[in-house]
Amino acid sequence: MAAGLAIALVSAGIGGGVGALVADNDSGNPVVTTAGLERSSDSSGGTSPAASGTVAAAAQKILPSVVTISEESSSEAGTGSGTVIRSDGHILTNNHVVSGASDGGTLTVTLQDGRTFDAQVVGTDPSSDLAIIKINASGLTAATFGNSDSLSIGELVVAVGSPLGLNGTVTSGIVSAVHRPVRTGDSTVQDQQNTVLDAIQTDAPINPGNSGGPLVNSRGEIIGVNSAIATVGGGGSPFGGSQQSGNIGVGFAIPGNYAESVATQLITTGHAQHPYLGVTASTAAENTRSTASSGTGAQIRSMVSGGPAQGAGLRTGDVITKVGNRAVSDVDSLIAAVRSHAIGDEVEVTYTRNGQNGTVKTRLAQQPPTS
Repeated sequence: MAAGLAIALVSAGIGGGVGALVADNDSGNPVVTTAGLERSSDSSGGTSPAASGTVAAAAQKILPSVVTISEESSSEAGTGSGTVIRSDGHILTNNHVVSGASDGGTLTVTLQDGRTFDAQVVGTDPSSDLAIIKINASGLTAATFGNSDSLSIGELVVAVGSPLGLNGTVTSGIVSAVHRPVRTGDSTVQDQQNTVLDAIQTDAPINPGNSGGPLVNSRGEIIGVNSAIATVGGGGSPFGGSQQSGNIGVGFAIPGNYAESVATQLITTGHAQHPYLGVTASTAAENTRSTASSGTGAQIRSMVSGGPAQGAGLRTGDVITKVGNRAVSDVDSLIAAVRSHAIGDEVEVTYTRNGQNGTVKTRLAQQPPTS
């Protein structure tokens, strides 16, 4: 029997899991779990100048901006990574790295030079798995963002973080794919309908503890935020067993352009806004008995009254097959396609209705807050 594919959020628990984050179904779709691994320590050595465009040059550029984040609460503890994006101490990371701090937990940030600081949460956006925290420091080396929209398949990328608690670890690989819909599977998120990452896929080795750390291009610019890895699932507890295996060469990062936009909103207002089409949908399968993860589109099950979809003339039962220039094969790819746009963007939606193809144009609206 073929092994199932699982996707693990890559924060590392101390002496146990950071919490079971499982999204399962019977179709063989990815299963999402956290990892339960013990924290380790390491020291980084000195560096020397490296040729431009190499892994060494990219690492030297980004390393001073990468931090280790330790989170501890009464019920859980874990480590992850983050990146200084402003010299005044603002740090970009994953929501699942710091979510425990909202329940009275504490956050500690360790810089590459060994200094440690208490950190406070500035803002979180669980549906995109992004967060901003801040330490009381100034004059820090802030990383710069590259253009994740211009990535090419096969392009060199470098991941930096604290896998297994090993501070300042550098790994490299290539961009394996772009626009890969990956559901975060965080069961603590209220907005389950929209917890899908429009991810960059990479074969750069990523392991638990890399969560929230940067994926950079050959110039050392952030083009992604490492968030999850694929593992070979074979049942077992989400706190151990085969679902806890490490990197197998398939990792996922949140695109840098999207992360930069969310980070700016979190710093400015403490929350982030997202576009929406105003529909709930499910994967349209080849036939009624099929539950294949890759279907023929996303079938509208209900619509928000007065929302963008209804205003454009779409109807319940329509099967959306394309948003803009992005093909839609299932509900996750629909969410990712919509999230790749901005609020107010006018997009063309291609659909089928009673066997006939059609297109409409609609302007994406701001997604209302979840209750």
